[in-house]
Order: sequence, then C-alpha cells, then structure tokens
Amino acid sequence: MSILKLLAAGVLGAVAWRAWQRHQAHRAPMPADDGQRTAPHGDPILAGERIDATPPLRPAAQASRGFGDA
Repeated sequence: MSILKLLAAGVLGAVAWRAWQRHQAHRAPMPADDGQRTAPHGDPILAGERIDATPPLRPAAQASRGFGDA
C-alpha cells in the first residue's frame, strides 16, 4: 500500500512541476539589470547625496611582542 502512495505522490509532483513550468513560461521576463544605482529609500535628506563607501586605510603593523624583535 505504501508503494502506491509513493507513486501517487510522484505523479502529483510531476504534474505540479509541469504546470509550474507552463506558468513560468507565460510570465513577463524581468528587466535586465542596467547597472544603475537606485535612489535611497525613505531618507529624503540623502536623495541627491553621494556617499563615500571606500573603507578607511588601516596601518599594516604587527602588534605581537615576539614577532620581528631582534
């Protein structure tokens, strides 16, 4: 009896998969990403501002006592 349930579930899944595929084929495609930035959302103060997002430079120094001591 359990093999019949397994087969029924497989057939139901295959039918649902094909129906979903047909549904996806008829949908309008998403517009391509043109690389433009979107305006900030929710904060009108930043609407025309350019935010500098470059990370600050970090000094490249070693802080451990035993490293490099002569």
